[in-house]
Amino acid sequence: MTSTYHIEDEPQPSKLSHLVVNPFWPLLGMMLGGVWLGWLWFVINGFAVGSPTRWRELSWIMIGLLGSIGLAIIILVLDNQGFLQTRSSLQYAGLVLIVWKITISYIVFLLQQRTFELYEYYGGVVKNGIWVLILAVWFGRKAVLNLLPFDFWILVIS
Repeated sequence: MTSTYHIEDEPQPSKLSHLVVNPFWPLLGMMLGGVWLGWLWFVINGFAVGSPTRWRELSWIMIGLLGSIGLAIIILVLDNQGFLQTRSSLQYAGLVLIVWKITISYIVFLLQQRTFELYEYYGGVVKNGIWVLILAVWFGRKAVLNLLPFDFWILVIS
């Protein structure tokens, strides 16, 4: 009978390992570019690093997306019904949506960070995400938001 030592958060080798970045970059990508960038990047990074929590991360992102859709619907309905008559009330409603997205992103960041630290400690190659971030924020954000010119989708994915 053989027993093997296994670290719970130990990364598994992946064909996408050449794409691994510090989870800080997808978190910053969400803050500067929107969830279309940050959450997609988190998913790719989770699979690239071989995170054992990648399915939990994906579940949180799906919860985040569904919550964002629900909150966007509520905000638009309240606005159309005249409940958000002042600019500040509309801004506070939007702030709820922003806090939701940041909270989900931070949860995914924390899940991914543990595995990433092990990956990096044991010699995993890590790319710098600054160039992806710059290109996506400067060029990608406008292109993505112009593809979906509806207020609803802009609220959900920005």
